Amino acid sequence: MDDLSKEYVISFFDTNLMLHGDRPEAVRWTAPGQMQHYQSMLDIGDISGSKVLDFGCGKGDFFAFLRDRGINVSYTGFDINANLVSLAKKKHPGIDFRVFDIDAESLSENYDYIFLCGVFNLRVESLDDTIRHILQKLFTHCSIGLAFNALSVHNPKKDFELNYTSPEELFAFAVRNLSPFVTLRHDRMPYDYTMFIYRELNSPSITAAGL
Repeated sequence: MDDLSKEYVISFFDTNLMLHGDRPEAVRWTAPGQMQHYQSMLDIGDISGSKVLDFGCGKGDFFAFLRDRGINVSYTGFDINANLVSLAKKKHPGIDFRVFDIDAESLSENYDYIFLCGVFNLRVESLDDTIRHILQKLFTHCSIGLAFNALSVHNPKKDFELNYTSPEELFAFAVRNLSPFVTLRHDRMPYDYTMFIYRELNSPSITAAGL
């Protein structure tokens, strides 16, 4: 992502944080929609006891979602927005939240699972290339599975400020470039999909399903 696009993303969420405070609307969710999206992430499998990266963590709401459900993980949250990270640290002292720019910094460790929830929803220039770059870079640091969601290009009613992607094209990209073990779900919310990319066939969630 170019510098101008990064400035836009940071400014966009700074403005929404100022307008809405510590509410789902600050990161462009409704409260029910946020819970639905977080719940969809758990389709990846049993993550209890695992090492997790929440990429695009915002103000730490996914961590709170896991904690409130008794899902204990070794959690790290990355976000490019310093104000959101600062709020996350205040809300959840002792949890590893970091300001991180994936274009300028290198990941220094690996994770069992990596989650990206809503990261690709804001429309900016050349986002298709950015999505592929981010997925490739993150998946090299993922030992079990990566999950992300996105808005489907098949939605006939598109909001001008939002980004819509082709689930078919990203599925094909993932199979060709990341792993042959990919699951696509387009059935949880209207015109919103979730993709799961696994490192191996015998990932816990797959073997548990009897495949």
